[in-house]
Amino acid sequence: MLTYEEFKKRSPEVEITEGLFLSLQRRIRRRIDFLTFERISEGDKNLQKRIDEVTEDIINGLYFKDKGLLNNSEGNSSGEIKSETVGQHKVEYVQANTLSTDKKDRIVAGFIDQMIKEAFIHTGLMYRGVDVN
Repeated sequence: MLTYEEFKKRSPEVEITEGLFLSLQRRIRRRIDFLTFERISEGDKNLQKRIDEVTEDIINGLYFKDKGLLNNSEGNSSGEIKSETVGQHKVEYVQANTLSTDKKDRIVAGFIDQMIKEAFIHTGLMYRGVDVN
């Protein structure tokens, strides 16, 4: 099983805490077990290696795709400033740069599912009717 230290050696540019890494790793493993009907044995070195690789790919993808998906903040509107006036201090925004926690969870869950499907679709472990798209 991929450890935090191994992950940091392979992906030193990813700034993630050990707690968040372990939480994501457990979430990914539970989802893999769910989608493969828990048919991956601990003794199968090839599939365990694939699990480690897909875990690393998912965490890297989430980190580089949008760092905001990995933290719990709701976001703020400072990224979309339309204009700013110093006298009388006036600031206008085009649109708030926020994602609700529910929307972030759906995006992360969809990304995790897609990566797992790509990694395990042809192993014969998943339901044959799973939608590849």
